Amino acid sequence: MGKDGPNGSAVRRWEICTLSRVKIRVGALLLTTAALIAACSSRGAPAAQPTPAPASQSATPSAIPSPEPVVESPSPSPSPSPSPSRSPKPSPKRSSPAPKQPDVLLEGEGTFSQTAPGGTSVAGTAGVLKQYCVQVEDGITTFTPASFASVVDVILADERSWIASQRWMFQRVSTCDAADLRVRLTTPNTTDRLCASAGVDTQNQYSCRNGDNLFINLRRWTYGVPHFSSLTVYRHMVINHEAGHYLGFSHVKCPGSGQLAPVMQTQTIALNGCQVNAFPYPDKSNYVG
Repeated sequence: MGKDGPNGSAVRRWEICTLSRVKIRVGALLLTTAALIAACSSRGAPAAQPTPAPASQSATPSAIPSPEPVVESPSPSPSPSPSPSRSPKPSPKRSSPAPKQPDVLLEGEGTFSQTAPGGTSVAGTAGVLKQYCVQVEDGITTFTPASFASVVDVILADERSWIASQRWMFQRVSTCDAADLRVRLTTPNTTDRLCASAGVDTQNQYSCRNGDNLFINLRRWTYGVPHFSSLTVYRHMVINHEAGHYLGFSHVKCPGSGQLAPVMQTQTIALNGCQVNAFPYPDKSNYVG
């Protein structure tokens, strides 16, 4: 029988069924493949998500309002600990001494052509009269012979000075030609030179007596010394001290802590526990030399 017979019909049905199965399987395979591709694409592709703003825009603090008030800082510190560079620096120590004083003229001309004019009456009631003149080294402009003499006169006429002993009297005269004593204000360098001939090292700081001359250091006359709170008191002391050398008295030491310093102690250098004293007779009768 031909294909259109019973057996041919069976064969055709088998072919149709087989072809249908193949088509179904191919279709299912295609669907499965498409589903896998879609699934894989949905997992790894961010393309379906909204595009984020550029980093440069989101990094600007002022571009995005904050829900809370904050202090904007371009680079906030990650740690609450202060940065070493911001640690407070210790306050510089202030020196206790007073500001440095301007120095005086270090060296004048070494001559004494100007003498304080006029004179004084005799100071003192008994003893040998000592006439003195007052001069200022040429070149010094901060003091005149007259202004220097006005202070020296008061010191030597003070009732606590050497006239209290009643062994000496003092009088200033207008010329040094016949004077017994010359009181001279001298620059530090000149003082060193004129005192060296008497064997005294004044170190640019101190005064001295050489023969009939009292050389008063300009630096000390101008500023005194730190342990004398009063320049006036210091000036009394230095004139009385050097005049004491002229009258024959030598240096003495501090007799004891808390006591008055003898006028012949080197108080310009140190008090050594004694109290400041500018006079040989501080109570006008008892000698504290």
